[in-house]
Amino acid sequence: MSQSKARIAWALAAIVSVTGFASEDADAQSLAYDGFGNGPRPNLAGSTGGTGWTSAWVDAGTDITKIAGNGLSYPGLDAQIGAAVTPTAGGVWPSTIYARSFIAPPSGTNTIYASFLMRDDAAYGSWGGVSFGQYPTKVTVGSPLGYYQYGLMMSQGLGDVASKPLVQGQTTLVVVKITKNATGASLTYRLFLDPTIGSNEPGFAAATLSVGGAMPTAISIDNGTGFTTDEIRVGTTWSSVLPAAPQAWKDLGFAKPGALGAPHLAGTGPLSANTPVSLELTDTIQDAPTFLVLGPNAVNLPFLAGILVPNPSILVALQTNASGRLTLSATWPVGIPAGTTLCAQMWIQDPAATFGFAASNGLLGTSH
Repeated sequence: MSQSKARIAWALAAIVSVTGFASEDADAQSLAYDGFGNGPRPNLAGSTGGTGWTSAWVDAGTDITKIAGNGLSYPGLDAQIGAAVTPTAGGVWPSTIYARSFIAPPSGTNTIYASFLMRDDAAYGSWGGVSFGQYPTKVTVGSPLGYYQYGLMMSQGLGDVASKPLVQGQTTLVVVKITKNATGASLTYRLFLDPTIGSNEPGFAAATLSVGGAMPTAISIDNGTGFTTDEIRVGTTWSSVLPAAPQAWKDLGFAKPGALGAPHLAGTGPLSANTPVSLELTDTIQDAPTFLVLGPNAVNLPFLAGILVPNPSILVALQTNASGRLTLSATWPVGIPAGTTLCAQMWIQDPAATFGFAASNGLLGTSH
């Protein structure tokens, strides 16, 4: 590794560990989340991964679910590596039930939402989904026993079926809205399937079921055999359980022109643990002393007749090559919280620029 690349690798590793570097505030409307990113684990029982839970996962079934694999994904949905995998099991009544309690919603809350991803991994998977409440008002959300379609089912077998069939190998985004009715102690469950991330809550549900009982404070993964469950979220609003994947790189502008116009800085890589990350500077003069400025966020300060975009925390001395380009590569460190931001800009010595310096656009990276 060249000296400059060694310095950028060090700088990228250091920048995200400096005290005060920015991380997005957790959504106050989110109650609990588990993306199963703490694996692999041979048994989900005892796992305390995620946030907003008041207990670990407890095994109440007969078959094992583990944390494994790369996890499930859905277009536009924020997700992490890992999933709860229920292998294909034998026997007449294979069953996996893992329960976990989540923090209580604020006082006076009459509606909660939950979302999760599920995939049937076995031909003619018997049933799969998550459940809320206790017998006799326990409700299974997903593809309940005997349905082979998505829907809602009570413990006694009563329920409502959606038109979407269960398809082996297909990942489905399931959302349920649970509302405490104004009169009596009953609840209404409304099922939504495969919504577009960023869209408003649909006016009509794919299935609806009203039952007795109190607002649930626990959830259970309730699979028959051969299912993967992932990205479980509980919140008090539609948007809190359907967060969009953060944009890895954002061009903040404020480039300062030099001899060849405005230098351009671009970033590549998903900014997730152990993945390649690179910065590339173009549109500038050859063999020019260049300074990479790194910081936790943008401050946009006037500087040398231009704008210093990052809050300056680390400065790395570099140089463009004979083509007027500069490419720096490193590996994104492990343990960086999702939502952590890194702001970068390059300043290039250029006799044609005012005060002898041109500057690239500012660039903001957000870790996943």
